[in-house]
Amino acid sequence: MEGFDPRLIAALLGATVVGLGWAVSEWRGRIADRRRRMERTRDVQTAIAAEILPNIEALRLFDLEADLNAVVDRMREDESFVPLVPKEKNDTLFRAILSEIHVLPEEVIRPVVRYYSQLFALEAMIEDLRSEGLESLAVERREAMYADYISVKIQALKFGESALDAIETALKAKS
Repeated sequence: MEGFDPRLIAALLGATVVGLGWAVSEWRGRIADRRRRMERTRDVQTAIAAEILPNIEALRLFDLEADLNAVVDRMREDESFVPLVPKEKNDTLFRAILSEIHVLPEEVIRPVVRYYSQLFALEAMIEDLRSEGLESLAVERREAMYADYISVKIQALKFGESALDAIETALKAKS
């Protein structure tokens, strides 16, 4: 190693060590970022499933078709009858995390958004069914509105089950 300045060799070794240290640090940072993103994705999916499940379970408790038939029969028997339709709020968490929906896998985003879009349509229908002007409509129109309401609930049940299946599949794939 004659002819090489020991200071130059020390500087090159120092630069190499610093460069390797930087590369290892960057690599470890990327792994940590990936791990945090995976944890966030899992947490968001778990939370959404926790919000969807009780609504789906509640919808499964009822025979919605039988309910529709009973209410329509009652409307036909008593034209002044207007069914009481309770307000529903099944999207609090979804609204809170909507800005982070991009962290979910694509195969989960679609069914989840489809389910919540159905809930938003349901909320609008409930508002219409609770409006003051409903009583002044012809019984046939009220029947049609109530039938639409029940069909949207049935579709929400199907979309919710699909969203839960997608979340469950994605969570199992990442474990």
